[in-house]
Amino acid sequence: MANQLSPDNRLFILARQGRTPSALLAILVVFLVTVFGLIPGQIPGRMVLFTPGGAPRFPADLQSILVPIVLNVTMFFAMCLGLWLWLRLWAKRPFWTLGWERAGAWPRILRGACKSVVMVSVVGALSITAGASVAPGLAQRFGFAAFGIRSLSLLSFFVQGPAEETLFRGWLMSVIGARHSPWVGVLVSSILFSLAHALNGGIRVLGFVNLFLFGLLAALYALREGGLWGVGAWHGVWNWAMGDLLGFTLDGSPHVGLFGSIQPHGPDIITGGVFGPDGGLPCTAVILTAIIVLSVRSASR
Repeated sequence: MANQLSPDNRLFILARQGRTPSALLAILVVFLVTVFGLIPGQIPGRMVLFTPGGAPRFPADLQSILVPIVLNVTMFFAMCLGLWLWLRLWAKRPFWTLGWERAGAWPRILRGACKSVVMVSVVGALSITAGASVAPGLAQRFGFAAFGIRSLSLLSFFVQGPAEETLFRGWLMSVIGARHSPWVGVLVSSILFSLAHALNGGIRVLGFVNLFLFGLLAALYALREGGLWGVGAWHGVWNWAMGDLLGFTLDGSPHVGLFGSIQPHGPDIITGGVFGPDGGLPCTAVILTAIIVLSVRSASR
């Protein structure tokens, strides 16, 4: 753990290649970049999804599936664009210094994706211990085309997950950690990451706790590797596997899985309620276990 949280960690070294703002300014940049993505970032997506007259471009059953896929790409790409502009105009550092160095990228991506699938599978299995109902999935509705649709949604989450990691870990954690202390950077970025999901449907206290722990694990993961490739893949695949592959509710939004949509039965503290499994105790246990394992492995290096 000491090596991870050293001021000489690679992410903090990269952050010092440009101007390091105060914590308040770093947080303000996160807010402005997020607003830029959520509002102007929707414009190109809606141009793809709707005609100039406002009519959907695709059949109704397909339109509802494509909306989150397209908006995932345009909104989170816009966030990255906004952050790139800030880095270029104020911080005077290249975008890749946020943790996107090319060396060793593919092994880290594959490891991150595999770890995510295992963790999501465990969370999902524990969430349905009291039983579950399963509705038909995309494969039953669209046949073989469903695999193409879910491949597109996976690509969209490979924009969304890495974009959030870029903003909260590559930018916020790194610059605050470089200017103040590593622990301050980790804690502030994890808290802000949790609060950024405050408007998600059905979120309760345990959901915020789990999001904070998710951010904490992501921070430690990024610091252990000194970059974002692994944690970006882990984050994107987590969301895709939980929602679009298995069909659980994700962040308060119902998702249609590839082979079925799963609705767990039982108390909300286990199932996560309308927020989804990310708001239940199984998610808490899995993420805490991962934090402990990561910390022990880092301490033994």
